[in-house]
Amino acid sequence: MARVQKLKVYRTVAGFYDAYVAAPSQKAALAAWGSDRDLFARGIAEEVTDPALMAEPLASPARS
Repeated sequence: MARVQKLKVYRTVAGFYDAYVAAPSQKAALAAWGSDRDLFARGIAEEVTDPALMAEPLASPARS
């Protein structure tokens, strides 16, 4: 049986807007954004815990 990974929602700034992604890890979120730099270590990305902001990204999670 395949193991289902729990998804978390992450956010980073993309121009004038925030980019949200639902992914199992920070590494997967960075890959979904196409970033080769650790935006989390730089303070540019963060985990989102607000349920209102999490609904849409969880409806269409990133493929990793």
